[in-house]
This record gives sequence, C-alpha cells and structure tokens, in this order.
Amino acid sequence: MKKLAVFLSIVCSLLIVSLTLFSKTVQAETSKKVDVITEVKIQNDQGGDLTEALGRYDNFRLNAKFAIGKRGTVKAGDTTEVKIDSPIDIKSQDFEIKDPSGNLVAKAKVDAATGKIILTFTKYVETKDDVSGSFFFYAAVNRDKFPQEGDAPVKVTVNNQVKFTGKVASGVIGTAKRYPIIKTGWDTGDHKELGFRIAVNRTNEAINNVVLTDTIESKAVSYKAGSFKIFKGTWEYINGKWELKNKQDVTSQYTVNATDSTFSINFGNLSATDQFSVEYFANVNYAAVDREVIKNKATLKRAGKEDFDSKSNVKIQIAGGEGIGYEFSIKVTKVDEKNGPLKGAKFQVIRQANGEVMGEFESNEKGEFSVKKLLRDKYIIKEVSAPKGYELSKEDTVVEAGEFKTADKPVTKTIVNKKEKPVTTTTTTTTTTTTTTTTTTTTKAPTTTTTTTEAPTTTTTTTEAPTTTTTTTKAPTTTTTSTEAPTTTTTTTKAPTTTTTSTEAPTTTTTTTKAPTTTTTSTKAPTTTTTTTKAPTTTTTSTEAPTTTTTSTEAPTTTTTTTGAPKTTPEVPVRKQSTTTSGIPGAKGSNRGGGYRSLLPNTGEVAATGLVVSGVLVLSGAIVLKRKLSMN
Repeated sequence: MKKLAVFLSIVCSLLIVSLTLFSKTVQAETSKKVDVITEVKIQNDQGGDLTEALGRYDNFRLNAKFAIGKRGTVKAGDTTEVKIDSPIDIKSQDFEIKDPSGNLVAKAKVDAATGKIILTFTKYVETKDDVSGSFFFYAAVNRDKFPQEGDAPVKVTVNNQVKFTGKVASGVIGTAKRYPIIKTGWDTGDHKELGFRIAVNRTNEAINNVVLTDTIESKAVSYKAGSFKIFKGTWEYINGKWELKNKQDVTSQYTVNATDSTFSINFGNLSATDQFSVEYFANVNYAAVDREVIKNKATLKRAGKEDFDSKSNVKIQIAGGEGIGYEFSIKVTKVDEKNGPLKGAKFQVIRQANGEVMGEFESNEKGEFSVKKLLRDKYIIKEVSAPKGYELSKEDTVVEAGEFKTADKPVTKTIVNKKEKPVTTTTTTTTTTTTTTTTTTTTKAPTTTTTTTEAPTTTTTTTEAPTTTTTTTKAPTTTTTSTEAPTTTTTTTKAPTTTTTSTEAPTTTTTTTKAPTTTTTSTKAPTTTTTTTKAPTTTTTSTEAPTTTTTSTEAPTTTTTTTGAPKTTPEVPVRKQSTTTSGIPGAKGSNRGGGYRSLLPNTGEVAATGLVVSGVLVLSGAIVLKRKLSMN
C-alpha cells in the first residue's frame, strides 16, 4: 500500500507541474489587448458637426479612427476595449467593421450596462500591411444622471487609459405643453420592431364623436398583430416627463379596426376626465439601414373642430464601420449605340429593400440625370419611356449597396438604347373589270340553218373554258331567242358570252372572234346550256368564250408599330442600435498571402498539443517508477 501511495503521489505531482507549465504557455499564446485608436470625435446623428443642444431623447455619434502598423503587430483574437463614462449611455448594439470589399476586419461587442465596446480583430489584420479604418456608434445623455441643462462631460478610455475628453450641450428636458393628441415612436433595438404611443386628450376637455386614426407612411412597415393596447388614466407632467397615472387596461371596451398600415378607434363622446394612451408595435419587413426614417401619422377627428394631426419620425441608427454618415448618389448617362447622348429618356429609381420609388427622372441634353441623398442600399433603375425613335431598355440597371464608396463620388451607370426597327406597311389594290356581251341577229329569208338534222338533236360545243377571276360575281347573262321555224335557241351562261349569227339565203355564216386573253387566279368554268324544243332541228353555235379579265387583290395590309402639424416632442426613449457593416477607407500595402499559422484564442489547438505531451511524460515516468518499485 505504501508503494502504491508513493506511486500515486508522484503521478499527481507530475500532472500538477505539467498543467502549470501548460497554462502559462497557453496564456502567453492567447490574445492580447492592443491600443489602435488614433482619434475620437463627437458628431451629430447624421455624422456632421454637433452644433445644437440635445433634446431629451436625442442621440449623437462618437466616431473613432484606428490604425494598425506593420503586419503581425496585431493578430487574430487581439482586442481593444473602449469605455464611455457616465453620464453618457451607449445606444448601439453589436456591430461589425468591414473593408470596402466586405471582408470582416473586426467584431464589436457592446455592453451598454457597463459602457464598454470590445473590438476583436480577425485574421484579416495578419494578411495585410498598414490596416486602418474607422467606426462609429450612437450615445446619449442619461437625463436621470444629468437632469439639468448645460454641458454634459464625455470621457473615453481605451484599455483603461484616458483617450478623449469633451462635452455635449444638454438642452431642455421636456415640455409641459398640452395637445389633443401627441404621438411618439422608438426603435426597440433590433431595428425590426418599432414601438409607438399616442396620448389622447391631454387638454382635459369634453369632445364629441372622437375617432382616432393612424397611418404608417413608410413602405414595407406594418402593424404587429395583437399588439394594440388602450389604457385609461390621468396624464400628469412630472420631472420633465408625461406619465399616465391610475393606468387601467380598457382595450376590451373598444374596437381597433386595423389593416397592415392603417387603423381607427371610435372613442365616441369624451369627458374632460377621459384620457387615454394607445400603444402598439410595428414590424419593419426588410433590412433597415443606418439613418433611414420610418414615418407615421395619427389624426384626431372630432365634432365641431378641425382634425388634429401628430407625426412621428423614428430614426433607424445602426453603428458600423463608416466614420461619416454619407449621403450617396447615382449618376446615369443615356446613350445610343454609337455612344451619343440621348435626351428625353424617363426612369424610375426604386429602393429594392422596400419597393419605395425614390422619384422619376429624365435625361437632359447630355443624356444625364442624377439621384441624390440616397442611403447605402440596393437600387433598381427602370426605364419607363424611351426617346422617340428608340426601343425601351429590356433590362433594369442595378446598383448594389457595396458600390457606394464616398459622398463626393457618385456611382455611375451608362444605359444604351437601340433604334427602333422600321415599320413595314403592305398596300393592296383591287381592280374589277366587267365585260359586256353583245348579241346580233340578222334574218332575210325563212331559212333555217342547221348542223345536224334527224331526230331532235342537241349539239353543244364548248371551247376552252375561260377562266374567271375570283372576286367577280355573276357575269352579265345574255339570252337570245330566234324564231322563224319552230326553233327555239336559249343560251344561258355565268361567264360573259358573245354570240354572232349571220344567215342569208341557204348560206350560214358564223363569225368567230378570238376573245381577249383572260388573266385569272381561280374560277368556275362558264356553263353553256342549249335547249331545243318542237323543231326537229336545233342549231347551236358556240364560239370561243368571250374573254373576262378580272383582277382582284385583297391581301391584308400589315402594319407593324413598335413602341417602345405642430412640432411634436418625442416622449419615449428612442433606442437606435446597429448591425450595419461598412468599409475601411483603403488599406495600404499589398496582400502577400496568408502564410502565417494563426493561433486563434481558446480554440484548443495549443491545449491539445500540451495535454498530449504532458500525458506522454506522465505515463512514461509512471511506468519507470512502477518498475523500480516492483524490483524493490
């Protein structure tokens, strides 16, 4: 037992020594804190100079620049801790810093409760030289900690070392003004859900036939189903804030008639003590971007008085890697196939995220137009009317969010129009010719000239069937009857026929004239009918059918055409936070590959190696010791 105890004691000692050495090695290889911040600057919420006092719920920006020197100075997993001291609160959430191509440079973890932002760098900083850039986040004066008017101090430390001190002007906390209704709105923090509140009858008056209506004016934003609440109480102004005292939930007593973007509530007649707060949420149904504004309007309708409006503009404020909140622009040039400018082309520019039409534009003499004050987002350029003589563009032109770089350099696009193809028109002329049939009969002696005599015989001679052109309907019909002996001759035709008979003494003379040429497309052959009655002899002489010339053309004509409120004061904290990413204004140096082996913190790579080596040493020592103990 003593030997076993000694053995176990030695093994445990070896393990302790091994783990101690291992932990020191891991600690040496894990991330370190680095101070890369070169500048901190106070800005307004649009990224410009802060020149006005802040209202109760106004936010401002803190913009910081950073620079990393030679490659290898900072490694993946290294961190920078930025801390903001009271009475300034951070109003942003976690965000990322990316370069202009979208490569991740660092992640920022925000702890609003402690006022800290921790930047953790990625392997990007190990693959490039002289990495630099900037980032910003939103902050506000905590009015509970700094309730008075005046300059609120701003202090920023980096890795526990003071980096920047400054101040912001804190204005009037609130106002005790009373309005029939007043509306406020705020971002709940994730930029997907917005909160709204409408205070009703703060004026404490009796009003009849009260109907509250509300409209969301921004595209792709809708009310959140089931979120409507109606509270009744008494509005009081306390320490710069309006509060609804003796608050009671009376939602079940009223009907909210709502669609996706409008609702109405009929309150009926209100007494001076009937005061309400209508609260609800709305969903942003797309990826909102920094600095855009969600617009909403409430209206109070009442008997005997004008409608009263109250508007709310909720600002979306998302921290990111851009130092300045640029307003971007697009410049479009319209040309023909020879690169010549085209005037008069009309376009719509549409924000892809929510379908909002930014406006309609027309190309000038230079074939150009510009769209300004745009957010960094994706846009569709759609041609709606082409210049005269040119075809409409078949494909839309797309501008991606990543194409926007700086405010002074608009994204440029060139759109080409092709000429319209000539229009082909076919004209058809129809001509109809009518032939008149003339029959002449001469009689001198009571003589009948026959060709065949015996029994009653009918002789019909038909020469070449004349051809008659399609469109001509019945040709004139000529009927000739000659009577001397009991002979009857009747000729009926559909096609025009010419018959000439000449008789003198016992002589029969038949004159045949060649009918003029017939030009035809399609026709029935004319029909000759001869009927002989009573006389034993019937003589029928058929000469060449007279000529009928008819030209009929009715080909369809083909034509081808180618067409180408009083000012309101927000009363609910506006929480605006961020996940927008942005670029680093250009890193110097060249990318010379990623040939370095990266030791990411706490990944287990070093731990695994250390444990294996330690295990081998411990087991080897244990085996040797056991053998020695066994020999003893």
